[in-house]
Amino acid sequence: MCMKRFSGVGLLLAMCVAVAGLAVACGSATHSASGSAFDAGRGGIGDSGSLPDGTLSDAISIVAPSGDSGGLLGDDGGSSPVGAPVDLEPTDQTIDVNYGDNTPTVTYSATVNGVSVAATFLVDRGEIAAIDASSGVLVPTGTIGGVVTVTASYQGISATTTLTVRVHLVDNGAPAVAADGGGAPDSGGAGGNGGVGGEGPGGPVDAPTQAVLQGQPAVDPGLAWLYPYDQTVWPRGLLAPLLQWSAGQNYDAVFIHLQETSFEYQGYFAATATPFVHHPIPQAAWDALSYSNAGEDVSVTLVFSAAGQSYGPLTETWKIASGRLEGTVYYQSYGTALAQNLCCVYGSTTQEFGGATLAIRHGLTDPMLVAGGDGQCRVCHAVSADGSRLVTQDSADGDLASWTYNLAAGTAGTALTPADDRFAWAAIYPDGTFLLSDGAPMFKVGWSPTELFSLPSGAALASTGIPAGLKPGSPAFSPDGLHVAFNYYAGPAGDAGPAGDMKSLAIMDFDPTTYTFSNFQVLYTPPSGTAVWPSFLPTNDAVVFELETLSNGRDFGGTRSTCDSSGVCSNSGTQAELWWIDLATKTPVRLDALNGLGYLPTLASTAHSSDAVLNYEPTVNPVPSGGYAWVVFTSRRLYGNVATINPYWSDPRFHDISTTPTTKKLWVAAFDLNANPGVDPSHPAFYLPAQELLAGNSRGFWVVNPCLPTGSTCETGDQCCGGYCRNIDGGLICSDQPPACSNEFDKCTTSADCCGAFVGLACVNGRCAQSGPPK
Repeated sequence: MCMKRFSGVGLLLAMCVAVAGLAVACGSATHSASGSAFDAGRGGIGDSGSLPDGTLSDAISIVAPSGDSGGLLGDDGGSSPVGAPVDLEPTDQTIDVNYGDNTPTVTYSATVNGVSVAATFLVDRGEIAAIDASSGVLVPTGTIGGVVTVTASYQGISATTTLTVRVHLVDNGAPAVAADGGGAPDSGGAGGNGGVGGEGPGGPVDAPTQAVLQGQPAVDPGLAWLYPYDQTVWPRGLLAPLLQWSAGQNYDAVFIHLQETSFEYQGYFAATATPFVHHPIPQAAWDALSYSNAGEDVSVTLVFSAAGQSYGPLTETWKIASGRLEGTVYYQSYGTALAQNLCCVYGSTTQEFGGATLAIRHGLTDPMLVAGGDGQCRVCHAVSADGSRLVTQDSADGDLASWTYNLAAGTAGTALTPADDRFAWAAIYPDGTFLLSDGAPMFKVGWSPTELFSLPSGAALASTGIPAGLKPGSPAFSPDGLHVAFNYYAGPAGDAGPAGDMKSLAIMDFDPTTYTFSNFQVLYTPPSGTAVWPSFLPTNDAVVFELETLSNGRDFGGTRSTCDSSGVCSNSGTQAELWWIDLATKTPVRLDALNGLGYLPTLASTAHSSDAVLNYEPTVNPVPSGGYAWVVFTSRRLYGNVATINPYWSDPRFHDISTTPTTKKLWVAAFDLNANPGVDPSHPAFYLPAQELLAGNSRGFWVVNPCLPTGSTCETGDQCCGGYCRNIDGGLICSDQPPACSNEFDKCTTSADCCGAFVGLACVNGRCAQSGPPK
């Protein structure tokens, strides 16, 4: 699944040179995104600078004039004095547009000293509106709201004004499926309906019921939000979430009201099931909401009806990040229906289930099989940050054998030799060329002595600086490849501190030019519990990790129940929280917002009384977006009312999860970039769409896709091996030639290289990125 990124920083008009008669986009700042399961399969950016669905482009939009003879930017050589100010009318307008309509239009005119002149008109946001370059007639797209800057240029002099477009969308019943795939979600596959579960959108509501839903609601003590959570930060381009609530009675309809500055949605839907406890936001409404948002709060209100009376309201406030994420999530599934290689499912002596490594990729609401298959259980994986290399274990040889996959080539896996445990649970270097072995007995597998191994050959690499006897557990390289963090499972005492204690978090520096490790130090020793599964932030200066607070007593770093059975001992297991710590001050902080402390719903009947201690195995997307880092992690928490069984019932051999989903799933949370040490910079998490609903899913690696060679079509610079995505002859093309300045996601060395450094772009791990969340 590719979560797509989009730059929120537009180019200055002064940086663009528009030739009359051409539709011109300004450089590679037209950061839209590659297609993704998170964007309902939308296509890429076109030559006009806007996406096929009318969303997302920072392009300067110009409609070619019918008969221009004035040269560049309307310089027609007229008699008006050069340097005279241009007056642009009308100014600072606001229009209200019904979704899908291209009206009302606005006609702009330019004068110099009160005399009309043949200026050239353009707008800075082609996804919101287009303007005829010569007539000045502006036409809204009808799909995205927001503020457009209109510019009139004449004889080298420009004038600007703004236009606010407010889009209104009303649905009564399930919206029709648009030609671009935007209406109702699919009928449900491995990922569930729309990639999130539920029954899909309901039917229309009659006029009297609509009137009830608009009336004064009564209080229902049994009514409460279950999912999403209040104060969630969402990225753009995500599949629409499933709204879920507890119901004190059988409702017959729901009114969904979403509102922000430039977009309003009103949806009336009949009940889809009895009891009626969840309903999706239609994808078209979700896309319009996401891309119309300019950083302001989103107000969410639900009102329900039953027997002629309305109930509620339920209200929440959300944030929309100004960027999209890109990449693929690789995760392991135990219980997948995409492969059969293990026996047997609960209640059967013949029916197999699958253990495999899956991927959530663009354009899909379901995962895809990557490693494993019928007769081949391949799980317990690691992935390089650049998305080029995967290593996974093979259960055919007692979990000792490993396979490696060239993800860039998409070829079949290759067995690593020898078939022992040296490649298991390793830290793969960011470029996928080698790995550092795991010395801790993760699930009774651990390699000693700790060393480097080349990929894909598996040959040992000579290195220096590793302390004698060091056994690192769950190691992870930083995105820049200059540090490695790990559980200090075992090792000698020395100047850096005490001997390995199986619970501390430690770190070393690494020089990739000489394969030299140095500066070994203990980063954090928890007063109780075990620090495991570290993952670096994109800034390379801090680590997110799991603090295991209660062990299952069976495997180091595991999340499972205390036994392999269907008995009482399978009802409890490992408990853990996610924390973060910066390298400079070594200040540990629990991530309360991400963990869900104090606000997660409970369900005592299935042992969900404290889900905030059911969070495990974090990894961080190596590229930030929208001012946030994005953490993907395993959780056994309730997924609203869709996945509600005992948190440890995830093994298909001992519990039936074929029709009732296990709660062992992947979640994602925003994390404020460049946060101060000692604070909690996390936000409430959201369920990762398109993962297999009826399976136990864990250990998600959200990495970038393999880079594209120079000359390939692109949308953002981090897609390109050369580092830049540039506008060449009207199309966005991968380049290795540096532009005058780097746009968001382009390669950089310092923050001064970034085009928007003066408005918040900074060089983060070699890419220009927004330096933090909106203030």
